[in-house]
Amino acid sequence: MTFDPMGALFVIISIAVITVLIVVHEFGHFLAAKYFGFQTPVFGIGLPFGPAINLFHRWGTQFKFYFLLIGGFVSIPELGDESNQEEIKQQLGVELKPLRTFPVYQRAIVASGGIVFNILFAFLLTIVMIATIGLPHAVASNTISGFGSETSAARIVGLQAGDRIISLAGREVHNGSELKAAVVQHQKKFVQIVVERKSERITKTIQYEEGLGILLGQEKHYKKFGFNPLAWVGEAFKFTVNTLIAMVISVIGLLMALVNKILAAIFPFIQQPISELGEVKGIVGIVQLISQDIQANGVMILEFAILLSLNLAVINLLPIPALDGGHLVFMLYEAIAGAKASEKFQAIAIQAGLLFLLSIMALTTFNDIRNWVFS
Repeated sequence: MTFDPMGALFVIISIAVITVLIVVHEFGHFLAAKYFGFQTPVFGIGLPFGPAINLFHRWGTQFKFYFLLIGGFVSIPELGDESNQEEIKQQLGVELKPLRTFPVYQRAIVASGGIVFNILFAFLLTIVMIATIGLPHAVASNTISGFGSETSAARIVGLQAGDRIISLAGREVHNGSELKAAVVQHQKKFVQIVVERKSERITKTIQYEEGLGILLGQEKHYKKFGFNPLAWVGEAFKFTVNTLIAMVISVIGLLMALVNKILAAIFPFIQQPISELGEVKGIVGIVQLISQDIQANGVMILEFAILLSLNLAVINLLPIPALDGGHLVFMLYEAIAGAKASEKFQAIAIQAGLLFLLSIMALTTFNDIRNWVFS
Protein backbone atom coordinates (compact mmCIF):
# COMPACT_ATOMS: atom_id res chain seq x y z
CA MET A 1 0.00 0.00 0.00
CA THR A 2 1.56 3.31 -1.12
CA PHE A 3 1.24 6.56 0.78
CA ASP A 4 -1.17 9.00 -0.85
CA PRO A 5 -0.24 12.55 0.21
CA MET A 6 -3.37 14.08 -1.34
CA GLY A 7 -5.56 11.50 0.41
CA ALA A 8 -3.86 12.30 3.72
CA LEU A 9 -4.45 16.02 3.11
CA PHE A 10 -8.16 15.47 2.57
CA VAL A 11 -8.35 13.34 5.72
CA ILE A 12 -6.80 16.25 7.65
CA ILE A 13 -9.31 18.64 6.08
CA SER A 14 -12.16 16.30 7.08
CA ILE A 15 -10.95 16.14 10.68
CA ALA A 16 -10.65 19.93 10.68
CA VAL A 17 -14.28 20.27 9.51
CA ILE A 18 -15.53 18.00 12.30
CA THR A 19 -13.45 19.87 14.88
CA VAL A 20 -14.77 23.24 13.72
CA LEU A 21 -18.37 22.04 14.01
CA ILE A 22 -17.82 20.73 17.54
CA VAL A 23 -16.06 23.96 18.56
CA VAL A 24 -19.02 25.93 17.15
CA HIS A 25 -21.30 23.75 19.27
CA GLU A 26 -19.27 24.39 22.41
CA PHE A 27 -19.06 28.11 21.61
CA GLY A 28 -22.87 28.23 21.71
CA HIS A 29 -22.76 26.87 25.26
CA PHE A 30 -19.96 29.31 26.10
CA LEU A 31 -21.76 32.47 24.90
CA ALA A 32 -25.01 31.54 26.65
CA ALA A 33 -23.10 30.77 29.86
CA LYS A 34 -21.20 34.08 29.78
CA TYR A 35 -24.43 36.00 29.12
CA PHE A 36 -26.00 34.69 32.34
CA GLY A 37 -22.79 34.88 34.38
CA PHE A 38 -21.85 31.19 34.63
CA GLN A 39 -18.23 30.36 35.26
CA THR A 40 -16.43 28.94 32.24
CA PRO A 41 -12.94 28.19 33.55
CA VAL A 42 -11.69 26.34 30.45
CA PHE A 43 -12.53 26.33 26.74
CA GLY A 44 -10.63 23.61 24.96
CA ILE A 45 -10.04 23.02 21.25
CA GLY A 46 -9.50 19.28 21.02
CA LEU A 47 -10.15 16.64 23.65
CA PRO A 48 -8.69 17.15 27.17
CA PHE A 49 -6.18 14.31 27.02
CA GLY A 50 -2.45 14.60 26.79
CA PRO A 51 -0.38 17.78 26.46
CA ALA A 52 -2.01 21.16 25.86
CA ILE A 53 -0.98 24.67 24.90
CA ASN A 54 -2.42 27.64 26.77
CA LEU A 55 -3.56 30.02 24.05
CA PHE A 56 -4.78 33.00 26.08
CA HIS A 57 -6.88 33.96 29.10
CA ARG A 58 -9.93 36.16 28.53
CA TRP A 59 -13.33 36.70 30.15
CA GLY A 60 -12.44 34.47 33.08
CA THR A 61 -11.69 31.59 30.73
CA GLN A 62 -8.45 29.82 29.89
CA PHE A 63 -8.46 28.91 26.20
CA LYS A 64 -6.42 25.79 25.50
CA PHE A 65 -5.32 23.80 22.47
CA TYR A 66 -5.10 20.02 22.84
CA PHE A 67 -3.21 17.87 20.36
CA LEU A 68 -5.98 15.26 20.23
CA LEU A 69 -7.75 17.54 17.82
CA ILE A 70 -11.08 15.87 17.03
CA GLY A 71 -13.52 17.71 19.26
CA GLY A 72 -13.68 20.49 21.81
CA PHE A 73 -15.29 21.30 25.13
CA VAL A 74 -16.23 24.07 27.52
CA SER A 75 -16.29 23.50 31.27
CA ILE A 76 -19.43 24.92 32.93
CA PRO A 77 -19.49 23.55 36.49
CA GLU A 78 -22.54 25.60 37.55
CA LEU A 79 -24.64 23.95 34.85
CA GLY A 80 -24.98 20.97 37.14
CA ASP A 81 -23.23 18.61 34.76
CA GLU A 82 -20.82 15.79 35.56
CA SER A 83 -17.92 18.12 36.41
CA ASN A 84 -17.27 19.51 39.87
CA GLN A 85 -14.72 21.77 41.48
CA GLU A 86 -12.27 19.05 42.46
CA GLU A 87 -12.36 17.34 39.06
CA ILE A 88 -11.79 20.62 37.26
CA LYS A 89 -8.89 21.50 39.52
CA GLN A 90 -7.25 18.11 39.05
CA GLN A 91 -7.90 17.63 35.33
CA LEU A 92 -7.58 21.15 33.99
CA GLY A 93 -5.45 22.85 36.60
CA VAL A 94 -7.70 25.85 37.30
CA GLU A 95 -9.27 27.22 40.45
CA LEU A 96 -12.97 28.09 40.72
CA LYS A 97 -14.83 30.76 42.56
CA PRO A 98 -17.63 29.59 44.89
CA LEU A 99 -20.35 28.00 42.77
CA ARG A 100 -23.65 29.85 42.34
CA THR A 101 -27.12 28.45 41.77
CA PHE A 102 -28.92 29.58 38.61
CA PRO A 103 -32.63 29.38 37.67
CA VAL A 104 -33.60 26.31 35.70
CA TYR A 105 -34.59 28.33 32.61
CA GLN A 106 -31.11 29.89 32.42
CA ARG A 107 -29.45 26.48 32.75
CA ALA A 108 -31.77 25.14 30.06
CA ILE A 109 -30.78 27.95 27.67
CA VAL A 110 -27.10 27.28 28.33
CA ALA A 111 -27.62 23.53 27.81
CA SER A 112 -29.36 24.13 24.47
CA GLY A 113 -26.93 26.81 23.28
CA GLY A 114 -24.75 24.34 21.39
CA ILE A 115 -27.71 22.85 19.55
CA VAL A 116 -28.95 26.29 18.53
CA PHE A 117 -25.49 27.34 17.33
CA ASN A 118 -25.08 24.23 15.18
CA ILE A 119 -28.42 24.93 13.51
CA LEU A 120 -27.59 28.62 12.99
CA PHE A 121 -24.16 27.74 11.64
CA ALA A 122 -25.69 25.26 9.18
CA PHE A 123 -28.23 27.92 8.14
CA LEU A 124 -25.46 30.47 7.48
CA LEU A 125 -23.40 27.92 5.53
CA THR A 126 -26.48 27.11 3.46
CA ILE A 127 -26.89 30.79 2.56
CA VAL A 128 -23.23 30.83 1.46
CA MET A 129 -23.74 27.66 -0.57
CA ILE A 130 -26.85 28.99 -2.33
CA ALA A 131 -25.17 32.33 -3.05
CA THR A 132 -22.07 30.73 -4.55
CA ILE A 133 -22.76 27.31 -6.07
CA GLY A 134 -26.56 27.01 -5.76
CA LEU A 135 -29.06 24.79 -3.96
CA PRO A 136 -28.44 21.06 -4.49
CA HIS A 137 -31.33 18.94 -5.68
CA ALA A 138 -31.61 15.52 -7.29
CA VAL A 139 -32.89 15.08 -10.85
CA ALA A 140 -33.42 11.93 -12.90
CA SER A 141 -30.35 11.08 -14.96
CA ASN A 142 -30.10 9.22 -18.27
CA THR A 143 -28.34 6.27 -16.59
CA ILE A 144 -30.17 2.98 -16.06
CA SER A 145 -30.24 1.95 -12.39
CA GLY A 146 -32.56 -1.04 -12.77
CA PHE A 147 -35.58 -2.49 -14.54
CA GLY A 148 -39.27 -2.43 -13.79
CA SER A 149 -39.68 -6.16 -14.54
CA GLU A 150 -37.91 -9.16 -16.03
CA THR A 151 -39.85 -8.66 -19.27
CA SER A 152 -39.19 -4.94 -19.75
CA ALA A 153 -38.40 -3.94 -23.32
CA ALA A 154 -34.95 -2.58 -22.42
CA ARG A 155 -33.96 -5.74 -20.58
CA ILE A 156 -35.09 -7.99 -23.42
CA VAL A 157 -32.83 -6.23 -25.97
CA GLY A 158 -29.82 -6.56 -23.66
CA LEU A 159 -29.49 -3.24 -21.89
CA GLN A 160 -27.89 -3.38 -18.44
CA ALA A 161 -27.91 -1.43 -15.21
CA GLY A 162 -25.22 1.23 -15.44
CA ASP A 163 -25.75 1.87 -19.15
CA ARG A 164 -25.96 5.58 -19.95
CA ILE A 165 -28.50 6.32 -22.67
CA ILE A 166 -27.02 8.59 -25.33
CA SER A 167 -29.87 8.80 -27.83
CA LEU A 168 -33.27 7.36 -28.74
CA ALA A 169 -34.45 7.34 -32.37
CA GLY A 170 -31.58 9.68 -33.25
CA ARG A 171 -32.52 12.22 -30.58
CA GLU A 172 -29.76 12.92 -28.07
CA VAL A 173 -30.75 12.86 -24.40
CA HIS A 174 -28.78 14.35 -21.51
CA ASN A 175 -31.07 13.74 -18.54
CA GLY A 176 -34.18 11.92 -17.43
CA SER A 177 -36.59 14.62 -18.56
CA GLU A 178 -35.26 14.62 -22.13
CA LEU A 179 -35.35 10.81 -22.22
CA LYS A 180 -38.99 10.69 -21.05
CA ALA A 181 -39.98 13.21 -23.73
CA ALA A 182 -38.26 11.14 -26.41
CA VAL A 183 -39.88 7.91 -25.16
CA VAL A 184 -43.39 9.36 -25.47
CA GLN A 185 -42.81 10.30 -29.12
CA HIS A 186 -41.86 6.82 -30.27
CA GLN A 187 -44.25 4.40 -28.57
CA LYS A 188 -45.03 1.17 -30.48
CA LYS A 189 -42.30 1.89 -33.06
CA PHE A 190 -39.03 0.13 -33.84
CA VAL A 191 -36.30 2.64 -32.99
CA GLN A 192 -32.59 2.60 -32.30
CA ILE A 193 -31.31 3.27 -28.82
CA VAL A 194 -27.64 4.10 -28.23
CA VAL A 195 -26.07 3.52 -24.80
CA GLU A 196 -22.61 3.96 -23.39
CA ARG A 197 -21.21 1.02 -21.44
CA LYS A 198 -17.68 1.19 -20.03
CA SER A 199 -16.66 3.86 -22.56
CA GLU A 200 -18.07 1.79 -25.43
CA ARG A 201 -21.12 2.84 -27.42
CA ILE A 202 -23.66 0.11 -28.14
CA THR A 203 -26.65 0.39 -30.48
CA LYS A 204 -29.81 -1.71 -30.07
CA THR A 205 -33.14 -1.80 -31.89
CA ILE A 206 -36.08 -1.64 -29.52
CA GLN A 207 -39.89 -1.55 -29.61
CA TYR A 208 -41.99 -0.72 -26.57
CA GLU A 209 -45.66 -0.15 -25.79
CA GLU A 210 -45.67 2.69 -23.27
CA GLY A 211 -42.17 2.87 -21.84
CA LEU A 212 -38.73 1.28 -21.84
CA GLY A 213 -39.37 -0.41 -18.49
CA ILE A 214 -36.29 1.05 -16.85
CA LEU A 215 -35.49 2.77 -13.57
CA LEU A 216 -33.34 5.86 -13.84
CA GLY A 217 -30.61 6.90 -11.46
CA GLN A 218 -30.33 10.37 -9.98
CA GLU A 219 -27.69 13.04 -10.30
CA LYS A 220 -27.11 16.22 -8.38
CA HIS A 221 -27.78 19.62 -9.90
CA TYR A 222 -27.39 23.05 -8.34
CA LYS A 223 -30.22 25.54 -8.73
CA LYS A 224 -29.01 29.12 -9.09
CA PHE A 225 -30.91 32.14 -7.76
CA GLY A 226 -28.75 34.99 -9.06
CA PHE A 227 -28.04 37.96 -6.82
CA ASN A 228 -31.15 37.74 -4.67
CA PRO A 229 -30.35 37.79 -0.92
CA LEU A 230 -34.00 37.38 0.08
CA ALA A 231 -34.26 34.24 -2.05
CA TRP A 232 -31.00 32.94 -0.55
CA VAL A 233 -32.31 33.38 2.99
CA GLY A 234 -35.75 31.92 2.20
CA GLU A 235 -34.38 28.88 0.40
CA ALA A 236 -31.76 28.34 3.11
CA PHE A 237 -34.46 28.42 5.79
CA LYS A 238 -36.59 25.85 3.95
CA PHE A 239 -33.59 23.63 3.27
CA THR A 240 -32.47 23.77 6.91
CA VAL A 241 -35.93 23.01 8.33
CA ASN A 242 -36.64 20.17 5.87
CA THR A 243 -33.22 18.62 6.46
CA LEU A 244 -33.67 18.83 10.23
CA ILE A 245 -37.05 17.09 10.06
CA ALA A 246 -35.64 14.33 7.85
CA MET A 247 -32.68 13.84 10.20
CA VAL A 248 -34.88 13.65 13.30
CA ILE A 249 -37.02 10.96 11.67
CA SER A 250 -33.93 9.06 10.51
CA VAL A 251 -32.16 9.20 13.88
CA ILE A 252 -35.27 8.10 15.78
CA GLY A 253 -35.69 5.14 13.42
CA LEU A 254 -32.03 4.23 13.78
CA LEU A 255 -32.13 4.34 17.58
CA MET A 256 -35.30 2.26 17.67
CA ALA A 257 -33.61 -0.31 15.44
CA LEU A 258 -30.52 -0.31 17.66
CA VAL A 259 -32.52 -0.74 20.87
CA ASN A 260 -34.56 -3.50 19.23
CA LYS A 261 -31.38 -5.26 18.13
CA ILE A 262 -29.90 -5.11 21.63
CA LEU A 263 -33.12 -6.41 23.20
CA ALA A 264 -33.41 -9.13 20.55
CA ALA A 265 -29.93 -10.33 21.46
CA ILE A 266 -30.98 -10.58 25.12
CA PHE A 267 -34.51 -11.86 24.59
CA PRO A 268 -34.69 -14.23 21.57
CA PHE A 269 -38.49 -14.00 21.32
CA ILE A 270 -38.25 -10.31 20.29
CA GLN A 271 -38.42 -9.85 16.53
CA GLN A 272 -35.21 -8.68 14.90
CA PRO A 273 -35.38 -5.12 13.50
CA ILE A 274 -35.92 -4.65 9.81
CA SER A 275 -33.53 -1.68 9.63
CA GLU A 276 -30.01 -2.57 8.54
CA LEU A 277 -27.35 -1.29 10.93
CA GLY A 278 -24.34 -2.60 9.04
CA GLU A 279 -23.92 0.61 7.04
CA VAL A 280 -24.14 2.98 10.02
CA LYS A 281 -20.90 4.95 10.09
CA GLY A 282 -18.84 6.18 13.01
CA ILE A 283 -16.19 8.87 13.16
CA VAL A 284 -13.70 6.79 11.14
CA GLY A 285 -16.24 6.15 8.39
CA ILE A 286 -17.40 9.77 8.36
CA VAL A 287 -13.83 11.03 7.94
CA GLN A 288 -13.24 8.49 5.18
CA LEU A 289 -16.49 9.41 3.42
CA ILE A 290 -15.84 13.16 3.60
CA SER A 291 -12.25 12.85 2.40
CA GLN A 292 -13.27 10.66 -0.57
CA ASP A 293 -16.09 12.94 -1.68
CA ILE A 294 -14.27 16.26 -1.35
CA GLN A 295 -11.33 14.73 -3.20
CA ALA A 296 -13.72 14.01 -6.08
CA ASN A 297 -15.62 17.31 -5.76
CA GLY A 298 -14.30 20.13 -3.60
CA VAL A 299 -17.69 21.82 -3.14
CA MET A 300 -18.87 18.75 -1.23
CA ILE A 301 -16.98 20.01 1.83
CA LEU A 302 -19.60 22.76 2.22
CA GLU A 303 -22.51 20.34 1.94
CA PHE A 304 -20.95 17.92 4.40
CA ALA A 305 -20.32 20.73 6.88
CA ILE A 306 -23.99 21.73 6.67
CA LEU A 307 -25.30 18.20 7.09
CA LEU A 308 -22.87 17.30 9.88
CA SER A 309 -23.67 20.50 11.78
CA LEU A 310 -27.40 19.71 11.65
CA ASN A 311 -26.71 16.08 12.54
CA LEU A 312 -24.67 17.19 15.55
CA ALA A 313 -27.62 19.31 16.70
CA VAL A 314 -30.09 16.44 16.31
CA ILE A 315 -27.86 13.91 18.09
CA ASN A 316 -27.29 16.26 21.03
CA LEU A 317 -31.01 16.90 21.34
CA LEU A 318 -31.70 13.22 22.04
CA PRO A 319 -32.95 12.67 25.62
CA ILE A 320 -29.94 10.55 26.53
CA PRO A 321 -28.12 11.37 29.78
CA ALA A 322 -24.63 12.77 29.09
CA LEU A 323 -25.97 14.57 26.01
CA ASP A 324 -27.50 18.05 25.99
CA GLY A 325 -30.94 16.50 25.57
CA GLY A 326 -30.42 14.45 28.72
CA HIS A 327 -29.59 17.58 30.73
CA LEU A 328 -32.73 19.23 29.38
CA VAL A 329 -34.82 16.26 30.53
CA PHE A 330 -33.43 16.58 34.06
CA MET A 331 -34.16 20.31 34.00
CA LEU A 332 -37.71 19.71 32.77
CA TYR A 333 -38.25 17.34 35.67
CA GLU A 334 -36.87 19.96 38.04
CA ALA A 335 -39.18 22.62 36.62
CA ILE A 336 -42.24 20.38 37.00
CA ALA A 337 -41.41 18.76 40.34
CA GLY A 338 -39.89 21.85 41.92
CA ALA A 339 -36.75 19.95 42.93
CA LYS A 340 -33.80 18.31 41.23
CA ALA A 341 -33.64 14.58 40.71
CA SER A 342 -31.38 12.94 43.27
CA GLU A 343 -27.67 13.06 42.53
CA LYS A 344 -27.51 9.27 42.79
CA PHE A 345 -30.22 8.84 40.17
CA GLN A 346 -28.58 11.36 37.86
CA ALA A 347 -25.21 9.62 38.24
CA ILE A 348 -26.73 6.22 37.40
CA ALA A 349 -28.64 7.69 34.45
CA ILE A 350 -25.52 9.39 33.11
CA GLN A 351 -23.53 6.16 33.42
CA ALA A 352 -26.28 4.29 31.56
CA GLY A 353 -26.33 6.99 28.90
CA LEU A 354 -22.56 6.79 28.49
CA LEU A 355 -22.78 3.01 28.21
CA PHE A 356 -25.42 3.37 25.50
CA LEU A 357 -23.29 5.91 23.62
CA LEU A 358 -20.23 3.68 23.94
CA SER A 359 -22.29 0.81 22.51
CA ILE A 360 -23.16 2.96 19.50
CA MET A 361 -19.50 3.98 19.12
CA ALA A 362 -18.43 0.34 19.30
CA LEU A 363 -21.00 -0.66 16.67
CA THR A 364 -20.13 2.16 14.28
CA THR A 365 -16.37 1.70 14.71
CA PHE A 366 -16.78 -2.05 14.05
CA ASN A 367 -18.74 -1.20 10.89
CA ASP A 368 -16.05 1.28 9.80
CA ILE A 369 -13.23 -1.23 10.27
CA ARG A 370 -15.17 -4.06 8.64
CA ASN A 371 -16.11 -1.91 5.65
CA TRP A 372 -12.51 -0.67 5.30
CA VAL A 373 -11.01 -4.17 5.51
CA PHE A 374 -13.44 -5.81 3.09
CA SER A 375 -13.95 -2.90 0.68
